[in-house]
Amino acid sequence: MTTTTDDLSSRLESLLRVDPTAPVLDGDGRSDSWGDLASVLGALRERLAGVLPEAAIGVVTRNRVEIVEALLALLIDRRPVYTLNDMQPDGHLADEIRRDRPAVVVATAQDWERAGLREAAAEAGAVALLARRGPEPGLDVLGERALPAEGHLVLPDDVAVSLKTSGTTGPPKRITLTHRGLSASIEGVRRHHGGKRGADPWRPELKPGVAIQMLSLAHTSALQTVCTTVSEGRRLVLLDRFEPIAWAKAVRDHGVVTSGLPPTAVRMLLDSDVPAEWLSSLRAVRAGSAPLDPQVAADFEARFGTAVLQAYGATEFQGIASWTLKDHRAFREAKRGAVGRVHPGVEVRIVDETDTPVPFGTQGVLEVRTAQSARGGAQAWVRTSDLARTDADGFLWIDGRVDGAINRGGFKIDPEEVARTLREHPGVRDAAVVAAPDARLGQVPVAAVEPAPGAEPTAAELREWVRSHLEPYKVPTAVVLVAELPRNAALKPDRQAILALLP
Repeated sequence: MTTTTDDLSSRLESLLRVDPTAPVLDGDGRSDSWGDLASVLGALRERLAGVLPEAAIGVVTRNRVEIVEALLALLIDRRPVYTLNDMQPDGHLADEIRRDRPAVVVATAQDWERAGLREAAAEAGAVALLARRGPEPGLDVLGERALPAEGHLVLPDDVAVSLKTSGTTGPPKRITLTHRGLSASIEGVRRHHGGKRGADPWRPELKPGVAIQMLSLAHTSALQTVCTTVSEGRRLVLLDRFEPIAWAKAVRDHGVVTSGLPPTAVRMLLDSDVPAEWLSSLRAVRAGSAPLDPQVAADFEARFGTAVLQAYGATEFQGIASWTLKDHRAFREAKRGAVGRVHPGVEVRIVDETDTPVPFGTQGVLEVRTAQSARGGAQAWVRTSDLARTDADGFLWIDGRVDGAINRGGFKIDPEEVARTLREHPGVRDAAVVAAPDARLGQVPVAAVEPAPGAEPTAAELREWVRSHLEPYKVPTAVVLVAELPRNAALKPDRQAILALLP
């Protein structure tokens, strides 16, 4: 039996029949099998009988096996997933359900116990489903079984997932990913890392590789990891969150060969006491979701003996570019700082302020054209908010964000440049710089700083450090020392939370 290589739903459903006893999802020290996933799919189809196919199905995205099973079942059944970020405060989550009115809400027992959640689902007229594990994993209806009331959110045909951007530089916005686009992104990753369309047609077979997923399922990187890993017939280990020792033990115990690792996690591992031998099976980590200092990558490679492969993507497009092990061996020094080569099926160009494409090596604004796009269709060039450059070999560098630049009375400041300078201080473990409103100048830079273990730098000392390295207008007007930087679902610094720390 063969299945089209670019249809995610068909791939997943065909894998259910290969070996129902084989494990596919690990969490909390135990495994669920492909047969368990098939049981959840059966329960889902029974519970959603009578619900319109285009009705939005809200999923509270706690990083648990039962939620991943529900998510995969919805994708197989081609039901539109409407992610509800579990990291929100209780009141915000309840308000989102009342306002957006998904027809069904799926959540764990832990989330159904949160204040106001059941009441919000009832007020929205949504069917409440409890995702559970156990000897017979499934979905239970909370309360009496009834079809959702009229007036619920419906999504256009072919929408696979509606999720929010991470909100790095402003309020998050919702993006819809189609089945076609999501499948194209996964196929692009497969071809980029060794597969060739037509030369190696996809077949439904289970493979021995294991991946680790520890980011919030509300984030596009987590969605990509889940869909890519499981659709390739590989096993997925779920952690509630990233913690160096727990992650390293999972690598050691499962013999993990490659794993995604956000830049923040790379730094945390370097600061940890994790023995290098625990990561002896690891050939590479793929670092995306935020800029990674090339020196940090080099330090990680030297300590743990594993390659750091940077990657770049966006919620609107999924994966755009990444390093492969082959490229890393050939170009690690020559292309230092690049986020890798552009994936098959993706075109990029760099344009100036007049929308004119610029030569290789010239910085400008990145535009993307791909069937993966959530905006404009496969033939449209979509402008990003990233400053970038390319070279003749197809490598891409991301140099900052257009909308992330701080405009201080007409002087433009790259917040990452200031944050990088703060990190170079011997008493700083990590730092984030964001724009704060200012009545006179429009915007000013402010910083949150996480001191290095045992260090006690002062705000004045850190401001003077920046002044000694950069232009005076780049010096933060305020520096707040924190035990741990506030971060969003993607482990990026949370701008709004940092602003809230200011006196």
